[in-house]
Amino acid sequence: MSEEIIPTSIIEHCYLTTNEKRFFSLNTNYISHNKHLRKLYKMELITQKKQVQSVKVVEVSKPAQIRKILTELLYVPNEALKPKIVSEIITFYQHKSISPEDEIVMFAAIRNETWVGFVICQIDQDFRSYGMRCPTFGWLHAQNFEACKSLMGECEKFVKVHKFKKLRGPINYPKKVGGIGFQTEGFTAPMMSGVSFNDPDSSVLEYLKDLGYKIDSKYSCVDTFMTTWKKGKKLDDNIMARFLSLDEIKALKPQILQLAQQSFYAVLADAAGGKDRFDEIMEIYDQASKKVKIVNPDFDPQTYADMPGFLDTWNAADLDNIVSTCVFGFDKRTGKLVGVLMCQPNLYQLWADEPLTHMNVDTVIIKKEYAGKGIFSALHNIGKMLSAAVYGYDYYEGTTIWANNDRAIKSIFPHSTPLRTHFVVQKRILRK
Repeated sequence: MSEEIIPTSIIEHCYLTTNEKRFFSLNTNYISHNKHLRKLYKMELITQKKQVQSVKVVEVSKPAQIRKILTELLYVPNEALKPKIVSEIITFYQHKSISPEDEIVMFAAIRNETWVGFVICQIDQDFRSYGMRCPTFGWLHAQNFEACKSLMGECEKFVKVHKFKKLRGPINYPKKVGGIGFQTEGFTAPMMSGVSFNDPDSSVLEYLKDLGYKIDSKYSCVDTFMTTWKKGKKLDDNIMARFLSLDEIKALKPQILQLAQQSFYAVLADAAGGKDRFDEIMEIYDQASKKVKIVNPDFDPQTYADMPGFLDTWNAADLDNIVSTCVFGFDKRTGKLVGVLMCQPNLYQLWADEPLTHMNVDTVIIKKEYAGKGIFSALHNIGKMLSAAVYGYDYYEGTTIWANNDRAIKSIFPHSTPLRTHFVVQKRILRK
């Protein structure tokens, strides 16, 4: 006869006689003394286990239902920003759901009429992983392992239906809000638009590992504020740096996209760029232009007269009309674009009606044949010092720096302080 410990919750729900209930209430460890009781106990235990594990997954597409689930479950470090972030996710979902070039679906997990998780899975026309199209999942939230297993099971079916062989994430779209990867370090850093966030106590990453997902890529965010890079003290004589107006940047779209495609798409683990991303950044610049102001009109440019290219860039800039978060490098001889540093002002400050002082150093592209000419460092030095001195930016974060990008690591890390760490996982999906 084996000893069984019977939880009080099960005793209360079993159909027992008064004397049987009294017996169990007076003892903590019991020996199954009665076949009738043992059968009742096992039946009730099986029923409760089924209730705990009974997770149902449904596809969600109506904006009102999506809003309800996200409002209830989405973790946002600053709760005041949740309504706006939820609206941005819904707008993105609606846009992609009617796009003939994209596939997107949202799954939600429900148990006992309570939402316990959700995930968005998509095949984006622009996303590339090591140069190849690849399905992604994002915004994954699961309150328990069973919810995570059920949600990812549906995502994997979605991948199979569209005849792909792997699934990776989290890639949280829209990128201007969500960003890439599960955050594991740096939770005290300020919220930054375009940088992924999640609950510090979440077990989702461990759940995914148990489901066969393996960590494929590590990303870092670093504080790069107010350090002048030494390599930028020497700039090739044939290179000029320029700030441009929003209309001028839009006119450069073909050149910028071509430069990005040549530089990124064949090598990066997670390249979420493309024409949609370009349009998204232009929208951000347009929003920020209504908030950005010159805070130091009396700044003396001679302060940085010894910085290569600074005075030339200053003299060419229309400070009232330029986009102060984006600086370009051109070849003086041909006028061709050879480099760009595109930053994203922190939309969370904008949406909270705070002064714009934080900048996400989001994208740096240098044409291959112009590497080693001091362009990256010069764009960094000129862009940062001018935007800080004139427009009041005081926090610069280099974001989503891939650990395997040796050139970026060697260029950025010696001048910065680590802030956050993110990981992207991947699983090969077997077709059956």
